[in-house]
Order: sequence, then structure tokens, then C-alpha cells
Amino acid sequence: VDGTWTASQDSVLRYRVKEIINGFDTEGVGATNQITGELVIEGTTVTAASFTVDMTTFESDSSRRDGQFDGRIMSVDQFPTATFVLTEPIEFGAVPADGEQITAEATGELTLRGVTNPVTFDLVAQTSDGRIGVLGDIPVVFADYDIPNPSFGTISTEDNGLLEFVLVFDRA
Repeated sequence: VDGTWTASQDSVLRYRVKEIINGFDTEGVGATNQITGELVIEGTTVTAASFTVDMTTFESDSSRRDGQFDGRIMSVDQFPTATFVLTEPIEFGAVPADGEQITAEATGELTLRGVTNPVTFDLVAQTSDGRIGVLGDIPVVFADYDIPNPSFGTISTEDNGLLEFVLVFDRA
């Protein structure tokens, strides 16, 4: 697995926010597969990784939600991308057998809406059919990134959400 691996179009990033709409509990979920980036592996260690997401391409099941996301919430006209850059190597301890999952912790800098914060989160990785898959999630407190609370009219949300990712890599 040594070498550089690039994110494929099979990758996906989702946001998930708990909502209450007219008294009913639900979730707002949007997704995009417009993710570019790469990771570098040396032995059992990811030594570098960086990713950019095209924020203008998120879609949910509601055009009104998408309009709020693009406009007042994420201001994609001003902040069209979000990024993650690994700041500490990820040590997996072993190269997994094909189909075997291994877990690790990642630390890096997440930039949303022009604000960068350090983040540490768990991830699961596996190799399969010559590809690498990595999945996990990153909790996001809106105020930490100057993201306005999505609550609007009869829709109320918590002060946080979740970024979920499934990254699929091909050898560069």
C-alpha cells in the first residue's frame, strides 16, 4: 500500500443535523461526492493527507434546505470549499488483509466557512480489490466555525451537526 492514493468519485461526504419541524423530530442530511485530495502511506503509517470539498455541490431531499445551506448557513458564494489537512501521522500498526477493517485516530485541521480548527476523530479503514476505503465522522459545533444556527421559522436544530465521510482511494 506504500505510495500516494487519490480520492475517487466513489467518495462521499454528508452532513447530518437533528431537526424539529413543526414539532416532529427529523434529520437534515445533505451529501456531495465532489471531494479531491490524496493520502500518502509509508509502511503502516499515513504520513500526509489533505482533502478539499466543493461546498456548492451539496444536495439534500429539500430544495429549501439546500437554499438555506448554500446561502445564510454556509455562504458558499464566499466560502466555496472546505478542507481537511492531516497534522499528525496516522499509525495503523499493520496493513490489513483484503476486506479486514482496522481502526485508528486522526488529527488534523478542518476548515469550514473560512474558519480552521483542530479536530481529532476515529476512523475505520480497509483495503479491498486494490482500493482503500476510509470512513468516520467528525462532530461540528456550529459556533466554532462561525456557522449560523440553521434554525429558521418552524424548524429548530441543535447547535451542532455531524460530518460523515466515506472516502474511497485509488492508487495515484
